[in-house]
Amino acid sequence: MSAARLFVASLLLLMGCRAAPETESQQTLSEVRTDAHDVAWDVMSSAHLLTLITLDEAGQPQARILEALPPDSGRFDIWMGTNARSAKVQEIRANPRATVFYHVPDGAGYVTLRGRASIVEDAEFKERYWQPHWTAFYPDPDEMYVLIHFIPEDGEVVHLGRGLEGDSLTWAAPELIF
Repeated sequence: MSAARLFVASLLLLMGCRAAPETESQQTLSEVRTDAHDVAWDVMSSAHLLTLITLDEAGQPQARILEALPPDSGRFDIWMGTNARSAKVQEIRANPRATVFYHVPDGAGYVTLRGRASIVEDAEFKERYWQPHWTAFYPDPDEMYVLIHFIPEDGEVVHLGRGLEGDSLTWAAPELIF
């Protein structure tokens, strides 16, 4: 076991988490899921809006509010619908690094996820995630509507009501690793 994996496994054990077994394959979420993951999932599943942050051509972060669809089937993948001609689509195509932010409505916390986004134009996926009220925004969905698929790599979560608080000295939030 590498020194880095040994260190992470030791931290997980100290925190009461189950460490992932040593294999050549990539870890699955079920091997590293913590209480912080459960709280983040609950916040994401109940959210109506999220903020997507992309990087423009100058590297300047651009934040936009989008409708939040529930995260995907036990994983933390996030799907969003948008206009095929929007600036965020061009930004993601140029640089897939992105951040998604959820705010707990009563102000008692947040979930921040950092990862990679991609543009999906596949008709099957577009139909799966289509929302009927989007017709007003996309009168020609075949041409105007695409999906953004966000896959998180890491993040953080704070939820005072659920007992997840930042470090008392540094305010560092509980981490999420995927």
